[in-house]
Amino acid sequence: MNPNQHPRYGVLGTRLEADVNAFKLSWAEHSIVTHYDAMKPNFNGPAGKDIVIGGEKGNEIMQRLQVTLRPDLFPKPGAFDGKKNLFAFKAFNFISERFEVPWDRDQTQPVQGRRLKTVSIQIVRVNEVNISLLARVLSGQEQGNPASIGPGTDVATSLNMLQMFLQAAPKLAAGNLHKGKCVYVQRRRGNRAGVDVREFRMGPVKFTDGIFQSARMTIRSLLVNIDFSVGVVLQDMTLEQLCMSFFNCRDVRDIGSRCANQGNFDSLRQFLRDVKISIQIPGKSMKSKGRRAIRSLIRDVGPHSFDRNGVPTTIREYFMSAHAYNIAPRSLGVTIGNHEIFPIGVCVVPEQLYKSKLQPEYVREVLNFVPKNPRERLQRIKAGWQSLEYENSEFLRGADIRVHPEPLMISGRVLDPPRIKYGGDSKDPQADNLKQPPTFPLQKPGTWDMMKRRFLAPVTPSFVLVLNLTGYQDTPEMRIFLEQLFGKVLPDKGITVEHTSPIINDSGSDLYSLIKRETQTPQGLLVLAFLPENAAELYVNVKRVGDTKLGVPTQCIRWSQKLVQTVRNNRGLDQYLNNLALKINGRCGGINHVPASEAMSFLTAKPTMVIGADVSHPSPGSSAPSFASLVSSWDQNCSVYRAQMKVQPHRQEIIESLADMLTVAIEMFRKQAGDNKLYRIFFFRDGVSEGEFETVRQYELNVLKELLFKLYGNNRPKITFIIVGKRHHFRFFPRSEGPRFGADNSGNCPAGFVVDRGIEHPVYSDFYLQSQPGLKGTSIPAHYTVIEDENLNGKGDHLQSVAYALCHTYQRSTRSVKIPAPVYYADLVCQRAKFHFSPRFGNRLDGLSDAATDEAPEDIAGEFRDVKNNLSRTMYFM
Repeated sequence: MNPNQHPRYGVLGTRLEADVNAFKLSWAEHSIVTHYDAMKPNFNGPAGKDIVIGGEKGNEIMQRLQVTLRPDLFPKPGAFDGKKNLFAFKAFNFISERFEVPWDRDQTQPVQGRRLKTVSIQIVRVNEVNISLLARVLSGQEQGNPASIGPGTDVATSLNMLQMFLQAAPKLAAGNLHKGKCVYVQRRRGNRAGVDVREFRMGPVKFTDGIFQSARMTIRSLLVNIDFSVGVVLQDMTLEQLCMSFFNCRDVRDIGSRCANQGNFDSLRQFLRDVKISIQIPGKSMKSKGRRAIRSLIRDVGPHSFDRNGVPTTIREYFMSAHAYNIAPRSLGVTIGNHEIFPIGVCVVPEQLYKSKLQPEYVREVLNFVPKNPRERLQRIKAGWQSLEYENSEFLRGADIRVHPEPLMISGRVLDPPRIKYGGDSKDPQADNLKQPPTFPLQKPGTWDMMKRRFLAPVTPSFVLVLNLTGYQDTPEMRIFLEQLFGKVLPDKGITVEHTSPIINDSGSDLYSLIKRETQTPQGLLVLAFLPENAAELYVNVKRVGDTKLGVPTQCIRWSQKLVQTVRNNRGLDQYLNNLALKINGRCGGINHVPASEAMSFLTAKPTMVIGADVSHPSPGSSAPSFASLVSSWDQNCSVYRAQMKVQPHRQEIIESLADMLTVAIEMFRKQAGDNKLYRIFFFRDGVSEGEFETVRQYELNVLKELLFKLYGNNRPKITFIIVGKRHHFRFFPRSEGPRFGADNSGNCPAGFVVDRGIEHPVYSDFYLQSQPGLKGTSIPAHYTVIEDENLNGKGDHLQSVAYALCHTYQRSTRSVKIPAPVYYADLVCQRAKFHFSPRFGNRLDGLSDAATDEAPEDIAGEFRDVKNNLSRTMYFM
């Protein structure tokens, strides 16, 4: 089949041209590159553990060997991946050589009393890589054949080599920092004239422009995907200076007093986790060269005791006797590894990228730092292209590789939006009796209005328990808020609440007993709780009690000063309450709206289950488990979902308990459908990297097929299995203006913009869909990769229309969202993991993702508590 005639390509919609942040890569027809490997340290770490060389250190060692120590054997340095693969565009004058390279950059002789730490590098010629072998894949002849590009193939090796050649020059440039595929060029380092590098400082960190680059295969061409990135940099300073900057204080003695507050101490501990430090004892000439990560923080390190040669001693006594260094009272300390402890006064923070999760105040500044609109982002990407200096890279020139300077133009299509089905006019007394609810057109692609319209299927709670947990007595503004909610907004949507409690003022210290005391039964109960402005722990406790102890839906309201003013001025209150109504109806089991389109008619014509699945992982360094979530529709409209969550092994991506969760989902669907057989399943899987596509296909898709065969035999439901990606770097920049045939008001492509040509994968059938209307910044399209399609025969138009329609079923919004609603729901369920644990884990570990813990993953997993079953028919997670 001609690749251009493949059914994956759609034709529906209005054509729209856009630039994409991809640059064509060309190479000599017969480029051959020599492949070598490997590297190993000659010493062990603490407690005899093997040393794992990081990519940054590995590159530094290999560059030092080639350029400084043995330039005679490396006339043209090879590109190294920091681990084991070395590629050279001109073969070295040896087949195999062994080298001993000092670990420390500046150390060539042993220090008295210590032997010289070295790294053994065995460079052996492995093979020759002919990158012209990519031509068959790029021609489209391997569509549907993932084995052609899998690990160990010449295609995979060639792509790895191209990636390293692209990154080699900017990574090795003096002063540049890098992480993964991103390079951060700093202004003071003498970057190329004319390249504008922005910087902004906040406390101990500096934000700077970064450039992401990745070699990508498409049908017909190789591309370099280049995107804007934000680097968060810690500059050279002492650890005391960093802590002072963190607290914005001028005296080192203030650090201890600030940390007397537990919240301040926890914030600093979280911020410092995994920051790398070196040790410099005052008065000593030597500074430790090794960079080692902080594991935790000690509030008063001096009195901390340990066993020294069988004699109990304190950290203060040890440093005084061994180093004549006095630790001041209330000095902080850090732990490194499993047992080493140092006062912060002897710790130095070398310049480094900050790699841990940022705290909210820093995240806000990052969002202010990114380009404000698509055109500004494209200009910064073009500036980034210049700073990569492809034209001056000896690695690219030597391999006869060229990257074209102008971004690629692609031709996409804007799909027609669906209409939205509501329950009728809120003022029409016959609205509840309508057999065929009316549909309403969208105001513009991606947005619609629910004012004066009833929910499609409103559900009225039998009793609402109102709790004031703000810490002070209820106010007139609270009463006005509730009068507007229960007396006007909810009735307008078709929800008439007959029984509500008076406002109960309570501290929230024992929510379980409070709710049990005030209510007779959880059936039909809704708990509405006013919370103080900053009450993360209290919020978690409300959700924990509602979800896992009582099985009642809960709606929290952050009673901020801004909301109080909104009530007083009555400006914007109606919009706030309407948004609140969306959540309340969904949480209680109702349906707010459904889209109406040919795609939705297809889904609802026969019993169809739509599934969203996701796996979330803890932050690097945490020993917490991962979590898998699965949401499954059980109503005819594919709009109401049952949620399930299971604990996963630490950082495992494949859903281990998929068969059990699917069994529960199908059982609930059967109960609802009665005698109607399940005909179709649409499975949307979130959070899978391209390298794991085949693993997911071979395990999760097969688990689904085997289960369906077990339940239905050969006449099993047909399956469409799609992976939805959000963490890619393709962005679209419309070339024309106008709401219908060009950019929307935000400068982005309009909602419904789909691209399936020009940047499509040469093996997997895929497309990019920008389904949400633009707001601030540059919209992120979702990337859909079709792993299996038995329902629509791989036809692009139909797959794209189904995906677009499901982006309009999100019950919490009157806007289309970035990904199909079931995928969004699965993500929301994973975010609620901390609600499933006792405060011992859930609160102290901040969602089991960011803070350090000494608990084993299996101990944490044993504390998991499932959601009460009586919430299974509601979308309590809304």
